[in-house]
Amino acid sequence: MREKATLTVVLGLTILGGALAWAQTPQNPQIVADRAGRMIDLKSGTNLNNQVILIRGDRITNVGAAASVQIPAGARVIDLSQATVLPGLIDGHVHLTDQAGGLQHQMLVGLHSAMESMRAGYTTQVVMGSHGGGYADVELKKGIESGLIQGPRLITAGPILNIEGPANAPYPLEWKPFEPEITANGAGALRAGVRELAHYGAEHVKTHTTGRFYFKPNGDMVNQGLPSLDELKAIVDEAHRRGMWTASHTYGGEGLKFAIEAGVDNIQHATAADDEDIKNLVAKKLPVTTTTLDHRQDEPGDLRQWEPYSRYRLVQKTWVKMMNAGVILGWGSGAGPVSNGQGRIYDKACNCSHGVQGEMFPIFVSWGATPVYTLRMATTVNAQIIHMEDRIGAIEAGKFADLIAVSGDPLTNISEMQRVKFVMKGGQVIKNDLTPSAVAAR
Repeated sequence: MREKATLTVVLGLTILGGALAWAQTPQNPQIVADRAGRMIDLKSGTNLNNQVILIRGDRITNVGAAASVQIPAGARVIDLSQATVLPGLIDGHVHLTDQAGGLQHQMLVGLHSAMESMRAGYTTQVVMGSHGGGYADVELKKGIESGLIQGPRLITAGPILNIEGPANAPYPLEWKPFEPEITANGAGALRAGVRELAHYGAEHVKTHTTGRFYFKPNGDMVNQGLPSLDELKAIVDEAHRRGMWTASHTYGGEGLKFAIEAGVDNIQHATAADDEDIKNLVAKKLPVTTTTLDHRQDEPGDLRQWEPYSRYRLVQKTWVKMMNAGVILGWGSGAGPVSNGQGRIYDKACNCSHGVQGEMFPIFVSWGATPVYTLRMATTVNAQIIHMEDRIGAIEAGKFADLIAVSGDPLTNISEMQRVKFVMKGGQVIKNDLTPSAVAAR
């Protein structure tokens, strides 16, 4: 059945390609020169004025002041002289697909989700579980990398790998229910699940270490742990043996302590991390990617049950503690599709979450982070977390030509990150609302 499903997805991509095919990089690509009025230097946290970025094919070849970088004759010049240029953004936590329809539907939904976020500046997106989409993210990545369709750089997960959690599935009466995840119990079975993910092309393993939760009258958050420590260690060990890394949905309590002890590579949320957890996260240099917009959306429901306590109010306190303690903090939105009527809606005006993730930047600044700190989270820090710092996350020679631009200066007004005007991925202009067209070749 899996072979048939994969074939169906490939055929779906082929059909999509007829409408969305784009030219692959030619053998002798033209040099592109981006003139940047301002370029944020993430290392120093300052703007560099009047910069030139030279690009050949999908890579940056040279970066520097216009006075020192000569634009070759015949180069195509893109005028961003009235804008601020930054590296392409990395969303470290997205969901592209849903549980509605078949795999053909999943491919269409996944492509739409990915493109909406890419047009908002997220040239790299880390999929944190397909949520019923099977391996659609893997097939979508293949289509993008082959040049069949246009899309962001995807870091794929396939289905989430979980143990059988308490009361999380209907009991089948006369039919087998649709299973959106890989469910396995015991260290051996979970290792087999990791091998399945690796076999079908997933690049990392996502699991849940906490499940149901509630708030006590004193505000303490109680989280039910899911896999045992031995089970979690088996997932991490097997993933590393297969050249994969691990991520976990983890709020707090035993599940967070197990995730830290097992060495989960990228812990998501850590909403209720206590002082001991934070100390151990720092000591083991384990990153945390905290999604905030989903907690904000869920706050009305939380308050109806546990007012004045909610995940959103708790995560602000926890996140500030982690930042001040020196925890490596990544940037991830939790954005997902809303096509099945059940997805997260971060912006009611567009009825969407993909494409409006920029709302997180001013939230983090309001919590005490500097603008440059938040920009590093979504670029250099995230690149390190997903082990791609040699290719993305900075505007440097040798790295992919993934660039974005905004009209104003995010270092003085971080809300500019909600209005990305220019997007380039791998030397290809995806969006340009700044200039009517590229300047003619010199």
